[in-house]
Amino acid sequence: MSRKAYSDDERKQIRDKLISTGLEFLGTYGVTQTSVENLCKVVGISKTFFYSFFPSKEEFITQVLYHQQPKLLEHAKGLMKQPDLSWRDKIKQFLWDCCRGEKSGFVVLTMKEEQAVFQRLTSDSFRVFQQKQIRIFKEVLTVFGLPVSTFDPRLFGNLVLAMIMVRKAIPEEMPFLFPEMADEMVEFQINAVIDQLESFRNSK
Repeated sequence: MSRKAYSDDERKQIRDKLISTGLEFLGTYGVTQTSVENLCKVVGISKTFFYSFFPSKEEFITQVLYHQQPKLLEHAKGLMKQPDLSWRDKIKQFLWDCCRGEKSGFVVLTMKEEQAVFQRLTSDSFRVFQQKQIRIFKEVLTVFGLPVSTFDPRLFGNLVLAMIMVRKAIPEEMPFLFPEMADEMVEFQINAVIDQLESFRNSK
């Protein structure tokens, strides 16, 4: 039986379906439980065809993470337009929504998942990933009214990602922490980050 010849439009639709399905799977099941086999089954393609789009599962995961970046940016813009929230409350809501990725519809990788993905990426792919991470944090800061000259997006990214990953790691990956205090810890960290952002904003 000859293989079906897909048009460019059909290939784009299949790729988009893989990304959207991957976003759903990763948010629900995590990296380990998201298999190429299950993705292909849902989308209705073969594993061989999957690898014509993505050279590896890990490269696919980075593409899924890229796909949600505009969604994060639009979420930040939407919050900044809320007239009933203060500037501080808008940023706090955004950071909390990032930390509660499982409830907000954002994919958040655990520390172990990040390690697993990183180990399988090429150096070029990882460099591109870091550049895109810097860009999204730069754009978020701009939405908050903070130009890059006032706050390094890499520092902002580290602070945000550290909060997210530590909260997600409790208690499975960090059993010596106190899980009953996880939300209070994140609240403290969010307030500390916003205090710093606000000081730069006021001095601008």
